[in-house]
Amino acid sequence: RIIFIPLVSCYTHKNTSQKMAQITATYWAEQHAFDVERDTVEYMKAEYIVTASGNKVSRKSVLCGSQNIMINGKTIVKEGCLLRGDLNSIKLGRFCVLHENTVIRPPYKKFVKGIAFFPVQLGDNCMVGQGTVICAATIGNCVRFGENCYVGRRSIIKDCVVIDDNSVLPEHSVCPPFTRWAGQPAHLVEELPESTEILLTEDSKDYYEKFIPVGPSGPGWQSATRKLSVISKLNVAGRSAGQAKSPTVPRSPEN
Repeated sequence: RIIFIPLVSCYTHKNTSQKMAQITATYWAEQHAFDVERDTVEYMKAEYIVTASGNKVSRKSVLCGSQNIMINGKTIVKEGCLLRGDLNSIKLGRFCVLHENTVIRPPYKKFVKGIAFFPVQLGDNCMVGQGTVICAATIGNCVRFGENCYVGRRSIIKDCVVIDDNSVLPEHSVCPPFTRWAGQPAHLVEELPESTEILLTEDSKDYYEKFIPVGPSGPGWQSATRKLSVISKLNVAGRSAGQAKSPTVPRSPEN
């Protein structure tokens, strides 16, 4: 009995720890609202430019130095976003979402002779919240930024990192993978489960698929366009018929 009871307790403790890890991962996913079954997000088709690679860029966004901005495909850039490609190159991965008033500015470093700017790169499946300013050097895959965040210059953010709303990440910070940060200045809150990568990937892809256009391409607009075209044709036909029936008054040679 003395030997048997510890073995059973150890075995039970092992199974309990595995179950607790699964429960923690499920609870964390629910708390962070990774809602794969979200509602559709509509946008006016006339207000966005859709490229051949599937990028959807708002006409109300500002892309300075567009020749230095590379977007790999299926990325959404909403209105009010500012990308400072005139300072240095900016690279965005696939299935990224930049919400309203996002600012991406390449990091800089002061030297004796002046200031030098360095490239900035965002990986795949990154989502940036509204009003967030990013001056980082490198951002990995599956990174989520909350609203009104500030990422200090030359920071390095690894894969699968979550930064909460209103967080300020100091300069030269390094965020390890599978971590969550919050605060002013931002500090490590918790470590994230390995399922974070799958959840963030599905969430960004689902957002892109449900970001659908409305406007002239919709069925309602098509029917309205047909009605307007028919009315305009009838008006033109009526005017031409009226002109044909109207009598012509001959002019005298004196006039």
